[in-house]
Amino acid sequence: MPTLEALRPQLVELSDVRVQADGFALRVIWLGSANPVAIQTLEDYGGINIAEGESQALWFFFSSDALLAGARLAVWARFNPLFLHLYVFPGRFQAARGGEKTLIFDESIMLEDVPPPDGFQIKAHAALGETVAAVPGLSFKEKNEGKEAVWRLLDVDARLPYQSPLSWYVVIHPLGNPVDRTFMTGWREFFAQLEAVLQRNKFRFFLHDNFLMFPLDGINQARNWCRDFLHLIARLKSDSPAQYWPCASVIRERKGLSLNEDLPAKIAVEWDLLVPDYPHMSMRIALMLDKEFSVHETRFAPSRQSPDDWASISLPDARNTGASLLPQLAPVGLVSGSQPHCFYCGQRSHGPADCPTKKMDPMQTGVWPKVARLDFTGMLAGVKGIEKGLENAVSWEGKETFITAAMREDNETGVILNAFYDITWPVQLRAVNFFWRARSKDLQKAAKNLAGQDNSPVWALLEEFSSKEKEILDSELQTLAIKNPKDYRVLSLRAFRAVELADLEKAEKLWKETEYSAPHPIVQAWAALLQGRALECQGRFSEAASLFEQIYRANPALHDAAYRRIVCLVKSGFTENALPLLVSLIESNGHFFNKALLDPELERGYIQIAGCLYGLWTAMSARAVEEKLTLSRLREELGLWFLPDNKFAAGIAERIDKLLAITSIKNYVAFQTLASGRAHIEKDIQAHVVQEARLYKSRFKLFSQRLKVIHDESAWFPFPRTLVEFNKSYNEGVQNINWALTANFHSPETFRKAQSLLKGEGERLKKLENRMRFLRVVRDSTIFLLTMAETFLWLEISGIILIFVVLPIFIIYGDKIGFADVVNMLAADRWQVQKALFVLLSVLAFGAASLRTILRFESIRDKILRKAMDNTTKTTQKRGKKAG
Repeated sequence: MPTLEALRPQLVELSDVRVQADGFALRVIWLGSANPVAIQTLEDYGGINIAEGESQALWFFFSSDALLAGARLAVWARFNPLFLHLYVFPGRFQAARGGEKTLIFDESIMLEDVPPPDGFQIKAHAALGETVAAVPGLSFKEKNEGKEAVWRLLDVDARLPYQSPLSWYVVIHPLGNPVDRTFMTGWREFFAQLEAVLQRNKFRFFLHDNFLMFPLDGINQARNWCRDFLHLIARLKSDSPAQYWPCASVIRERKGLSLNEDLPAKIAVEWDLLVPDYPHMSMRIALMLDKEFSVHETRFAPSRQSPDDWASISLPDARNTGASLLPQLAPVGLVSGSQPHCFYCGQRSHGPADCPTKKMDPMQTGVWPKVARLDFTGMLAGVKGIEKGLENAVSWEGKETFITAAMREDNETGVILNAFYDITWPVQLRAVNFFWRARSKDLQKAAKNLAGQDNSPVWALLEEFSSKEKEILDSELQTLAIKNPKDYRVLSLRAFRAVELADLEKAEKLWKETEYSAPHPIVQAWAALLQGRALECQGRFSEAASLFEQIYRANPALHDAAYRRIVCLVKSGFTENALPLLVSLIESNGHFFNKALLDPELERGYIQIAGCLYGLWTAMSARAVEEKLTLSRLREELGLWFLPDNKFAAGIAERIDKLLAITSIKNYVAFQTLASGRAHIEKDIQAHVVQEARLYKSRFKLFSQRLKVIHDESAWFPFPRTLVEFNKSYNEGVQNINWALTANFHSPETFRKAQSLLKGEGERLKKLENRMRFLRVVRDSTIFLLTMAETFLWLEISGIILIFVVLPIFIIYGDKIGFADVVNMLAADRWQVQKALFVLLSVLAFGAASLRTILRFESIRDKILRKAMDNTTKTTQKRGKKAG
């Protein structure tokens, strides 16, 4: 036995209700399987399937069409077997922003069990008595049921047709300037394709003043038309772009309207705000068609939770689904309104003269980095905080008070509120002081080096611009203009005053004079930016977009000019042309992702932009997962590349830890920072490895040279057996350095080994060189002693010969040559004389040998070492030849 309790799990409580409406709930109970005719009939009369289970379902109708659908089935059941019971009762429909739907009704109905149907019958709740009486052909059956019964059986007059009253008019309007040749060609080509669809569906259309109009009878025609129209758009964009032209499309109920040339004017819609290519209709109609379409609400609806709010539909592809999945970051009380977009902030709730930005701080630093630290939940919380604060304000002054106070708070509400007003900061009055003092083309650099104020009275007038009485302000401006007709500051203030007087053409001309008179390039670019903004606010989007493009080409650091060009393309309806530019801008500066989410001036292209942003978001979030894994891998690989005490590795590890901490923030900018940070870290590691590898090679070459010196010095040590430990350490050093000179340091193992060897070999070389100093002393001392001994020996031998050979000969033959006395004296004490002469000559020989060795030691040592080296080289060459 079917019970409503079985459907309870599908009737979830919605937290983010977008639409709610009181209407008629319909409980359908069948036997076996649901009859397709019955289901189709309920859809044709505007029914919305809320929940479905075994042998039963819950439907909702916005109007008494629920009774008409039941009556139509009752007539059909008289001639066809239909086992179906219908229960009609009051209910409240709710739909969330994500597309979830639910039905709210009297809880006591949930407890009622009903038997399986044995035929067809339709019952209505007693509370619908007046509604039933108002439908021709329907009445209550009184027999078998008392007047106090909760459910009362309906009697259906089979003679009436019970036609569905659902019918609409479609109005299609091409975008662009009708006198433009491109428009005429594009619209003519597109209309030829559109006419084929109209003829195939046999729609009777009417064309007047570039407005195409035709009627739709019933939900099936509406569904067929929307499907064919959207498929046509998709096909032409993909296969025949030359035959495509963007058009705004509206489907409106026929009530009170006629198909004539006045129809576009009678439809209460702002054509310049409609998203091209997507049929617009009330949320009521969109929900009826929801079976095979994605529904998109307008972000800045004047009312909330009403089925009469405007919505649009699209084919449910991945791109357009993103428009529903991204949060709707638009506080209605802040950005909606009937006025044109405010020149200063782009919102429609006020004019330039009443803009809150005039009373805000001159420059809010760090606004978008704060937004980048919020995920979508935090952003949505900030938007809800703004809406709640504005709801509590009873007047515009109260709203301004709330805005001023909330912007000073460091919470989600304050951050999002500051972001809303910072999107158009360069064209706001509070930015004037900055640009008058700026000198650098880069705004960030300019903020760090602002020029001082001079003695001109224009500064005092700027500070009092928003508070001074308008008559006095105009008088002082006029006086300054007479005294300083070419002062760019006076010209720019006069232009801002013209904006608040709604004279945008005058403001544009004054800013053009400002551009010509400004002495600095950044001020000239700012004046041109203001000209473009004036053109944009006049609806001259093509001229504004061209000017913004020129500004950006001349000042690539002025990203706001590129962004304003994108906004102009969106406002003109050519969002498809703006998307590649937006993607390029976001890739260079991720903060524009969040700006595009918040900007109230992108309403016309919100579906396409949200779809584009969703694609960027999904790609970047998937990349963030990969980047997180890569960073973790890099963190682990640091230990493979570097030693534990490496300062560079410690710095890289700290940077990686900071980036890994960002992964907890679900924000596009955070993900982009993660990706770019990882790339920079990897690049820095590679550059450091290459640089260090070169340094290591050069240092190992130096070590090799030092080892060669040690080898040359130690090779001629006179006591080689004492050098066993020295030679062992030397040979290990030679082996390590030879490996380092031939190794490739671009792999973790070799690079890390090179670091450890570099440190170890440096210490080894110090020890060897210290030991070499001692060996050098021993060697030099040995060479010195041997050289001195050699000299002394030759001198001593020469002296001995003189004493023991020459002296006796002199004694024998001296008297013959006239030295008889000397000979007699020497002969008398011969041995004593020889002994004394031997000692004297030994002393003189030692002194002479020492002096000679000291004077010639270096040349003698170098000669000995060079001769020994040559001998060693020859011996090595001979061994090599024999081995060969």
